[in-house]
Amino acid sequence: MTELHGTPVSEFRERWSRAQKLLVEQDYDAMLIPLGVNFRYFFAKPGMPTERLIAGIIPADGDPFIICPAFERSNINRSTGIEDIAVWEETESPYKVLDKELGQRGIGRNIGVDPKLWIVEVERMRAAGERTFSSVEAITNILRRQKSEWEKQQLAAAAQASAEGILATIDRLQEGMTEKEVVPILSEELGSRSGNPLSFAAVQFAENSAYPHGMPTDKKLHRDSVVLLDVGTSVNGYQGDITITTTFGKGPDKFYEVYDIVYEANRKAFEFGKEGALPADVDAVARDHITSKGYGECFTHRLGHGIGLEVHEHPYIVGTNKEPLVVGDTHSVEPGIYIPGEFGVRIEDDAIVAKDRINRLFDTPRYNFRK
Repeated sequence: MTELHGTPVSEFRERWSRAQKLLVEQDYDAMLIPLGVNFRYFFAKPGMPTERLIAGIIPADGDPFIICPAFERSNINRSTGIEDIAVWEETESPYKVLDKELGQRGIGRNIGVDPKLWIVEVERMRAAGERTFSSVEAITNILRRQKSEWEKQQLAAAAQASAEGILATIDRLQEGMTEKEVVPILSEELGSRSGNPLSFAAVQFAENSAYPHGMPTDKKLHRDSVVLLDVGTSVNGYQGDITITTTFGKGPDKFYEVYDIVYEANRKAFEFGKEGALPADVDAVARDHITSKGYGECFTHRLGHGIGLEVHEHPYIVGTNKEPLVVGDTHSVEPGIYIPGEFGVRIEDDAIVAKDRINRLFDTPRYNFRK
């Protein structure tokens, strides 16, 4: 077997190895990862947690194994490629079985758990034995932030599929369409490029574009309106997130001024960012430019968010984040100006941090409204 769910098996082995080094450094005996996004990261299988405990365990020393209900064993084996699977019967406490398995395998008392694990599960694990359980968010953040070359390729493909799908949809807009009626077109255009469904879609016309996180409504498209499309699809689980703001016909006179300001703020952030830059400072570069033009109060959200297996993950490009960017960080750059009752402009690209700069994962073609 060379890959699982589109991901090379070598990727998972490298992730396990990196995790084990960090477990040793931080004095953990193992880490426990339930079904969810981190389970997909370490064990390939997509899925969300249920009331039945399914979790992967990565020891600080030794091979990973999985615990699951007995009747799920064959499914878990097929989905993850893991042969070493401990099972519990419906009449047993999975938490006591887990405690026993850890003891039989010589795994110590200090267990790190996925930060997304339900607190009730942690309480039950603590009650089943004498082990300590604490969050390994610092470890999962480090691992997932620093993307491999393969991950970068997936993210670049997702950004391209998202951007090109939006542009193709813009070419199909017709007067009288509602925002909701544009969503199936986006689904078709993005899906045909990524092979996957939409992850999300914000379609906003005219004054609706002034809502930073607007949802599609029954509002109809009229000539000379602003159109804002914030849409994403995924490739092998890795997300794209692109926003294109344009006009259907001629936009309001003020639109062209505002578009230029947002465009320049986007570019200034890319020029400033690099390895070691503080997210707070990257945010400030774009925000200060918008403020200098008199629209500071109209930029109401952070400059960006990390992107990977989740649309929103670490690092967050916000004024309070003083943790330096590292090579391999991937995040959005999305300055915006929103004028209530009139229109909004957001220009969003997906980015990857390099040693001396921030690069676009895909250089989205932008309509040039400059006079």
